[in-house]
Amino acid sequence: MNIARWFEMKVNPIRQSEGLILAEQLKLIMGNVGAAIAPSTLLALSMVWVLSNHDNARALWIWCAVEIVSTLNLYRYARRYLTSGIPVEQSNRMVKELVLMDTVHGLIWGVLYWITMDTSDPTSIVLLVAVACGMVGAAMATTSAVPLVFIAFAFPQLGLLAAKLWFLGYENYRLLSIAMVLYVLSLLGQALNSARATREAIEIRFKLLASQMQLHEIEQREVVRQERQRLMQDLHDGLGSSLRTALWSVEKGNIGEHAVANVLKSCIDDMKLAIDSIEPVQADLLLLLATWRFRLDPRLENTGIDLHWDVIDVPALNWLEPKSALHILRILQEAFTNVIKHAQATEIRVGTGVEGSWVVVTIRDNGSGFLVGQVLQSGGKGLTNQKHRAQSIGAEVSWDSSNAGTCFTLRLPIKRLSAQSVLLP
Repeated sequence: MNIARWFEMKVNPIRQSEGLILAEQLKLIMGNVGAAIAPSTLLALSMVWVLSNHDNARALWIWCAVEIVSTLNLYRYARRYLTSGIPVEQSNRMVKELVLMDTVHGLIWGVLYWITMDTSDPTSIVLLVAVACGMVGAAMATTSAVPLVFIAFAFPQLGLLAAKLWFLGYENYRLLSIAMVLYVLSLLGQALNSARATREAIEIRFKLLASQMQLHEIEQREVVRQERQRLMQDLHDGLGSSLRTALWSVEKGNIGEHAVANVLKSCIDDMKLAIDSIEPVQADLLLLLATWRFRLDPRLENTGIDLHWDVIDVPALNWLEPKSALHILRILQEAFTNVIKHAQATEIRVGTGVEGSWVVVTIRDNGSGFLVGQVLQSGGKGLTNQKHRAQSIGAEVSWDSSNAGTCFTLRLPIKRLSAQSVLLP
């Protein structure tokens, strides 16, 4: 059977994962390389210090230099991809490169045993066996995400160690050699189980991410659907109602040209308010007010009313979304319409401020004023609608009117605990 095909078979326990899963497994391995560089270097220097003697000193120092270079090369490789990211399409090639580098690294450590065991006492040989077992165990913990990488390091190292113990010729060392073989096989089983668990955990994480993205898309579609429905309802109740009233009046002959023009202007204003409410204001009330002012200027040109803008910076309203923005615009538009139609004012001042936990918007005029209580009791739709709209967004409205003019106040909560659900008449 073709070896490459065998590695891809699902029944193969060391089969590589594919795509993003393999890239995540490689990321785990490379993240561990940086943590191992200092211990590996110190261990190599310790081996030179403990095992060096007249017969092997030169070979040991050469070995130590080669081992440190190999370790730094692995670190450089891992660092490069951790910094720039692991390209999914190159993950299979990267596994091959890691396998090659770890094979070389394992062989370097295996050479250590051949350099030192012939000139070492039994205590040093036991130390070398313990170091080999510890290093392979650490490799299992840090590289088992991709079993081939673990095999590439463990098998050459322990293979050379087992061979050296066997060729020493002593029965105890040969038994130890067999124990090394059994040890690496047991670690291989643990590495395969660890790799399987890692792969399943990554797959679960990807499935959760996919579910979250799907849920987000569903939520976005629902938001769009609700926004479309809201706009349709607003246009039907506002613009549609005004146009039907104008059409009915024209058909009956009960309205003059000037009145028709006023109705059409009102319809246009209503449509512009709906459009403005769609624009993202990012919780910025001043941005919403600036858009509203831009719409006001043409309406005030022929009225003889001067507009004074006393707006100051106010806290962001995190609950300010399109629906709430439209309510605010309609409340303010109604207040302006009342001034223009009924107050006989020559001056309007718009201001903002903060009162405790409220952001305040005020509209003052120098008109003739009106009896607030009487208008509310008489069932005037304008003021009533303003109150209902304010309640629906957790806000408050009030009027202070006298012969010197009227001050309309809209109080908006800086933090709104929950959305209100008051239906407008």
